[in-house]
Amino acid sequence: MMLLDLLNGTKLRRAARYLLYLAGALWLQFSVLARLELLGARLFFLPAAVVAIGMWEGGVWGGVLGLLAGFCCDLAMAESTVTFLILFAVYGFAGGVLAEFFVNRRLLSCLILSALALLLTALVQVLPLWVFRGVGLDALLPYVLLQTLWSVPFAVPAFYLCRAIGGEKTEK
Repeated sequence: MMLLDLLNGTKLRRAARYLLYLAGALWLQFSVLARLELLGARLFFLPAAVVAIGMWEGGVWGGVLGLLAGFCCDLAMAESTVTFLILFAVYGFAGGVLAEFFVNRRLLSCLILSALALLLTALVQVLPLWVFRGVGLDALLPYVLLQTLWSVPFAVPAFYLCRAIGGEKTEK
């Protein structure tokens, strides 16, 4: 039996499309949207993109592609070491498991899960300022909420792009 006979061409093409999607999302995040600021908060939509992948591809693929996105995000941000690597892998896996067993694959579910992921990401980002630098939570929480609210609308195109790549799945 040839090794090429074991490969599933459909899955390989879909994985390649998701890699292009992630490359485009990373480029958009760090080249274009990182310069946009709203009342001191910058847009950070990559957690929503990873949650959408997990919802359409399941926990394993969501976790693997989240791991890859987190690795690239950690490389692009100087102040981060492995933070996004861990967070994005968890978001992709959790999005897949939740969509498989607990929530449906609809836009509202994706928006809620993405908002939770964005909020947790913003909290993790300000945690060192609160713990190590003594900045008060009253100064950090408006930034956390603004970053979350500013980033949630980008979950809508992420959801529809992942649905187009992953194809329609049966809904509960």
